[in-house]
Amino acid sequence: MSSPQDILGAPRPPSNGGAGVFMAWPLVDTLYDYLPLLGPEPIARFPEGAPPPGSVAIIGAGPAGMVAAYELLRAGIVPCVFEATNRIGGRNCTRCFTDGGQPVNVIAEMGAMRVPVSNKVFWSYANRFQMKASLFPDPGRVPTTLSYKNTPHEWAPGSPPPEPFARIQTELGRFVDPLVEKIWEPWRRRDWEGVRGVWQGYVNQYANLSFYEALKAGIPQWKADDFVAFGALGIGSGGFAPLYEINFLEMLRILVNQWENDQQMLLEGVGRFIEQFHTQQVTMPDGKRASLQERNAVSLNTPVTGLESGVNRKPKLSYRNPATGEMVTREFSAIIVATTTRSMQITLGLTQPAAAIASADVKNALRELHMIQSSKMFIRTRTKFWLDAAGNPIPGMPQNIQTDELPRGVYCLDYPQTENGVVLVSYTWGDDSSKLLGLDIPTRFEQFKQVLRNINPQFADHLVPVGGEILNVDWEAEPYFYGAFKLHHPGQEPAARAAYHQFLSVLDPLTDTGVYLAGDGVSWSGGWTEGALHTGLNAACAAARRLGGLLPPDSPLTQNPDLYDYGS
Repeated sequence: MSSPQDILGAPRPPSNGGAGVFMAWPLVDTLYDYLPLLGPEPIARFPEGAPPPGSVAIIGAGPAGMVAAYELLRAGIVPCVFEATNRIGGRNCTRCFTDGGQPVNVIAEMGAMRVPVSNKVFWSYANRFQMKASLFPDPGRVPTTLSYKNTPHEWAPGSPPPEPFARIQTELGRFVDPLVEKIWEPWRRRDWEGVRGVWQGYVNQYANLSFYEALKAGIPQWKADDFVAFGALGIGSGGFAPLYEINFLEMLRILVNQWENDQQMLLEGVGRFIEQFHTQQVTMPDGKRASLQERNAVSLNTPVTGLESGVNRKPKLSYRNPATGEMVTREFSAIIVATTTRSMQITLGLTQPAAAIASADVKNALRELHMIQSSKMFIRTRTKFWLDAAGNPIPGMPQNIQTDELPRGVYCLDYPQTENGVVLVSYTWGDDSSKLLGLDIPTRFEQFKQVLRNINPQFADHLVPVGGEILNVDWEAEPYFYGAFKLHHPGQEPAARAAYHQFLSVLDPLTDTGVYLAGDGVSWSGGWTEGALHTGLNAACAAARRLGGLLPPDSPLTQNPDLYDYGS
């Protein structure tokens, strides 16, 4: 696929018919196109007038909760958004560095940071909000150093990775490329029955296999050393050992949906992107202009502590008033739960017997679906030391380092609004993140710096944090989050199906509880903001339908939960 270069504004993905470029859309597990829903018309109409403010509650002000709130406001419904933390954004978390205790225009992306151009719903909103973006400095796209078994290898941009990773890349491609091309062939023709047939075959073959097991079967010539190398550094792109236990179908989704292609970073930060849902005015059905912020729709520092069924089929939630400390219980016509699945279980108790607001299979999904850990550490440097005065790479100075030590991945980030450099000193997943929890942040940083000094002393010498400030997050230790993102274990496809399609419960008046789940953790794309946006739109449409709204004939409620047989 062609890669757009030097993008200064939000990228606009080429259409499927443009110049032979293929864009994998919509997502393979749903084959539902959300883009028509994002047009000028609201997601629902209320012929007898919109429900009164406060009819819908939304728990969580991350991307799923905020897109649901934004679209409900466009339909005339003023929701009540409850956010446990002191900020909007969830794991779209952009933190500013500080001078004298005051934030400056230099940012660190503590959560989501890369967005592929195939994420069409994300870029539809990003274009609407006039967000600017540039290419993310992924390995091999910029001057990269791979350090494997204490030996550094240089990787020039646009060239194959150094050995043994070039061979590993070739052999991996011989296994996975035919799988991807087989499903893209009918996809290019918009032959959806053909796409379904191929993906169903992959579900049947791989749903119960781990990534490691699939590699072992698909690349029988790999020896133990090859798995060690691939686990350490992948194809030079970063180690996959923490993901060996993950369902291979999850990894195949990433390739089929092109989530690794042409990844962009937002120059103002992904947190700023989510804040736009809060601050941007919309035109409501009565012709008035308003934003969620102007309607005081979001309550920060207000953790919800439980949900329960109410009288007249109206669910209730309980929360602590941040001003008085008083416990409050309120009834709503509909409630959207847009948190992590672990928060749904741990904080809200949705899997407990008293929470009669989810079916048995949905409760089981919330208990079982696997979330992976992730840690990040950022510093701000006085200059962009990896670039010369003209903005060109300095010879011998990498912009990306991948190692088989901790830190695993190091990224130098060039934000044009500042002369400072931003260095993601460490980005780790899974067990690699857990290894770090026993170290305090200064000790952790010094250990990282020593590893990098062994790889490139000149690079390490530049790692001097401005003002001594180090920004760090361990998502598994963050209250109300308890993990970074979902990746299925083998055999969890039925649970994922139950969680994703839970919003369709609104179609059955006998069992509908008025509670609808959202968030990337209940999507088919855990760890991607795109999946959170999809589920937020699903839940918003369900809430609008429950309140008597008339939805377009091709709304998300028309999605087929039996599109694929994921087993049981």
